[in-house]
Amino acid sequence: MKNIRMEKGEYTKNFRDSIQVVLEHHFPRSEDGIVKKQVKINMNFPVITQEEVKTVMNDMDLNKSPGPDGLTLGVIRELFFLDPACFSVLFNDCTRQGIFPDYRKIAKVILIPKDGKNLKRLPLVSFISSYRLICLLPAWGKVYDKIIAQGLLYELESKGKLHRKQLGLRKQRSTLTTLDKYHNFIINAKTQKIITLALSLDIFDAFNSVIWEDLINCLEENGISAYLIDVIKDFLRNRRIYDDINKYN
Repeated sequence: MKNIRMEKGEYTKNFRDSIQVVLEHHFPRSEDGIVKKQVKINMNFPVITQEEVKTVMNDMDLNKSPGPDGLTLGVIRELFFLDPACFSVLFNDCTRQGIFPDYRKIAKVILIPKDGKNLKRLPLVSFISSYRLICLLPAWGKVYDKIIAQGLLYELESKGKLHRKQLGLRKQRSTLTTLDKYHNFIINAKTQKIITLALSLDIFDAFNSVIWEDLINCLEENGISAYLIDVIKDFLRNRRIYDDINKYN
């Protein structure tokens, strides 16, 4: 990696500093106390069954790269079939206590040059935006993550909190659905000799700009169950990343 040009026009002086700048840019530190540790016990929540865990694993890609622990989903899946009860008990215990284990939230970060960014032909200095970050998380945590996400999606849909025209986060709807609707709209407009205009908005660094406290407030305002909110709060708490050179807390 070359020296990085920072926002203030200054440049990093070595490889380690360049890595740190990229990490700080893509993973801004959250303020202490925004997401507090939960201490209460949740007794009213739908029990996570062995069949549910099996279904979630069957829907996941077994060929994904492993997280810091080196265990692929294929290995986790084999362990599940050896003792499925152990998995369901463990997931239910986490849900009851409102926790997402810290060691399942540690991500290994890999920097990959973006398409079209031939860094060998660039000047000595490159830019933060020239790199795409991939976070490799433990497969076990991904399974629990998906179970909680499905519970959240079910409540949002059943309580009518997802707009009926919303295409994201809904079953059998995706960006392809959006493009198909848009394509049909243009064809119909041309048939009626109507001029079509499109407005596209791209919020820069939108994911990193989300304030976690506001996210939790939205869940509470929408009447999401306490057990889900507690797990999500802990999911956002004490997340860590590291690379091959240094650890980042």
